[in-house]
Amino acid sequence: MSKEELIVLQSDAGSKPGTQSTIAAGTAESQMPRIPEELSILPVRGFVVFPGTVVPLNIQRAASLKLLDDTLPRTKVIGLLTQRDETKEDPTPQELYSVGTAVLVLKLIRQADDRVLVIAQGLRRFSLRKIIATSPFLRAEIDLPDSVQPPETKEWEATFRNLRDSAARLFELTPDAPEQARLMVFNIENAEQLADFLAPNLNVDVAQKQAILEELDVEKRVRAVQKQISAQLEIAEIQERLQKDVASQFTDAQRRAYLRSQIKAIQHELGEAEGGSEEQAQQLRKRLEE
Repeated sequence: MSKEELIVLQSDAGSKPGTQSTIAAGTAESQMPRIPEELSILPVRGFVVFPGTVVPLNIQRAASLKLLDDTLPRTKVIGLLTQRDETKEDPTPQELYSVGTAVLVLKLIRQADDRVLVIAQGLRRFSLRKIIATSPFLRAEIDLPDSVQPPETKEWEATFRNLRDSAARLFELTPDAPEQARLMVFNIENAEQLADFLAPNLNVDVAQKQAILEELDVEKRVRAVQKQISAQLEIAEIQERLQKDVASQFTDAQRRAYLRSQIKAIQHELGEAEGGSEEQAQQLRKRLEE
């Protein structure tokens, strides 16, 4: 899991990625902003937004800018849906996935060239019920499905801890991953929140991340994330062993080169000194053979 994977997001208009997301503190149901039954829908491409994460969005499409101008004075909550084909500049409703994430717009920064940077916090999954407008931007009636929680058993607790420990180990083996990410893993005490934090950072394609977003069964979602984390961890551990082997071989090569230079120096001196020099050279040859 590289630093870029943690997590670089492509903007809705296709500009180069360049900002990472972080996880927000868990928002209690009573503290969560009200999510309207009708949402303005902002298409995004190349990534999937999950509840609990904070993401940067670089906005420059005309319809998206119009959405922000018209919607934010009334509500700071909008819906994000990922495009099925990220090359589409003006996706139709049929070209968007039907499950997305309602987000709270935390900050809006107007930039040069009529671009806008939006910082948004994922709140909750939603599913499309009905498209009510397509111009000047998408609006839809939505449903807010509830996740299916597993029973609190010792096995479930072990599953959660296994995911947490595996993720922490993976971050530890990723040299350029921020330490904050590993610490955050241990600060998340809810399995659903942990899975949603890790899912955007998996080395899988958008369709696979979307499938995780759409999975309402928390146990299945956690196990799907665990499967990918375990696969990435196995690769990271193999890479670590290979790096150690290379480092060890390099050290041995340096050692042998040094000993050879010492032997040459002693042999050079043999014509000028008797006794200990030959014995010393023999000792060095023996060390080279070890």
